[in-house]
Amino acid sequence: MINPLKWSFAFFDLGSKETARRVRLHRNLRKVGAAIHSQSVYCMPYSDNSFNQLKDLDRGMFVVTAEVDESQLDELVSAYDVFISGLLKEVYRKMEALEDAKASSTDMVSRRGYRKRLNSMYVRLEHLEEVATLRQHPETLSKVGEFIRRVIELDGYEPGKLI
Repeated sequence: MINPLKWSFAFFDLGSKETARRVRLHRNLRKVGAAIHSQSVYCMPYSDNSFNQLKDLDRGMFVVTAEVDESQLDELVSAYDVFISGLLKEVYRKMEALEDAKASSTDMVSRRGYRKRLNSMYVRLEHLEEVATLRQHPETLSKVGEFIRRVIELDGYEPGKLI
């Protein structure tokens, strides 16, 4: 397993009157693949793309890149692995809901609902794959591949049948 030594950090300080902005920022940080490190500090393994995404999230946020020394690496990797674990659990729950939607898609309305869930699942899997690639964790990349295969297989099943 490769532990990246170069990381991006996002720092922000929002007052108590900026609750909506803070919530939006937290959601957007998670969406680009940043894990919470400590209060108002997020981190993620560095890539040019991820660094630029962080910089573009909010004008009031301070974003830096740093080479991390090996003594500090475990803490960062652990925070990022907790983030990835949460994403994996979320995708697994959504996978079960997708299976249920496929099994109950017996009419046009329920088929549209299934299609909407399927499209959302592909977006989630793409995000998870990007995060796993940043982390360079083979086991996580393998799980993502397994999820993708499962979704493709599920989509091939006949609508309205139990799986």
